[in-house]
Amino acid sequence: MNKKGFTLVELLAVIVILAIIALIATPIVINVINQAQEGADARSVEAYAKAIETKYYINKVNGINVAISDTEITTADYNGDKVECTKNDSTEDKVKLSGCKVNGRGNYTYENGKATNNK
Repeated sequence: MNKKGFTLVELLAVIVILAIIALIATPIVINVINQAQEGADARSVEAYAKAIETKYYINKVNGINVAISDTEITTADYNGDKVECTKNDSTEDKVKLSGCKVNGRGNYTYENGKATNNK
């Protein structure tokens, strides 16, 4: 009798090996996804800050005297995720933000053209 196929032991061995690979790979994949999300959130904060600066200079050119720290924008101004910052310490030539959250995530600070996550 010529039987073709796998035995139960062989199938279980393959399943165990696949489970081990999944256990090893899952935290790595989750870490990569989290890093990508943090990078995207940081870029959203940077876009938000650039939009504040741009609107400030547009206001200035149009004769509207509003301090850069009082310049308000909406997501339509920078076409990005919802960014909310608790503190705006901007001066006339530099945007400086802190306590920024992107869609409720993170705690970002923006200064000197770069957003950083203060975990």
